[in-house]
Amino acid sequence: MVLVVAGHAGAGASTVALAVAEGLAEARRVQLIDYAEPVRSGLTAASTIELGTDGGGWRHGRRGRLDVVRLARRPGEGESLPPPETDDTGRLLVVDAGWSLTTALLDAPGPLIRDANVVVVTRVTVPAVRQTEHVLAALDGEPVIAAVGPARWPRTVQASCGPRLRELRSRGRVVRVPVDRRLETDGLAGDRLPKPVAAAGRSLAALLVPAADPQPRHRRRAAQSRTGWQASR
Repeated sequence: MVLVVAGHAGAGASTVALAVAEGLAEARRVQLIDYAEPVRSGLTAASTIELGTDGGGWRHGRRGRLDVVRLARRPGEGESLPPPETDDTGRLLVVDAGWSLTTALLDAPGPLIRDANVVVVTRVTVPAVRQTEHVLAALDGEPVIAAVGPARWPRTVQASCGPRLRELRSRGRVVRVPVDRRLETDGLAGDRLPKPVAAAGRSLAALLVPAADPQPRHRRRAAQSRTGWQASR
């Protein structure tokens, strides 16, 4: 599972989660789960097809090869809905935690955050990297940083980085996500992500999950033979 959390409010985590999910979906089956309350969701308009709600409190949609699942209602006090059930055990989950779930997970880390490949999203500003350092201090392992902003960090921002963020930068665990003014203004919709943002999602995906093994040659030949046989019928 891939867990996308914001290093601070307004970081742009939903855009990064969608870009990562689409990057991963190029080689495997992926389900993007949005844990933000419906009124706070950044993925409300991201699906191209709406498929309705299930009995577990989730709203389902499709976006190309990607399954998009959002909360259909606001959870009750202290309630945490489990991920939607699926028969597809090979599907990779990408979770857009939302700010409320992010703060809850950091206050009481559980298996969800310990077992996941974590992406922390931050803006390239002095207040943002300072707040992100507090999030990183609560995480084990080696998260990946999605840095939304310029490729060259201002000196004041570099000087404000804490030890965890400096270490991750030195280890190549930081990926730049360029700012797109249209997305900043209009938000996410059903159209394609801007090419630079999509490319950043693929770069993050490559760091998070190893590339899918290519299909063995004998299986490809068998599949082609079956296809040819069916076409000739």
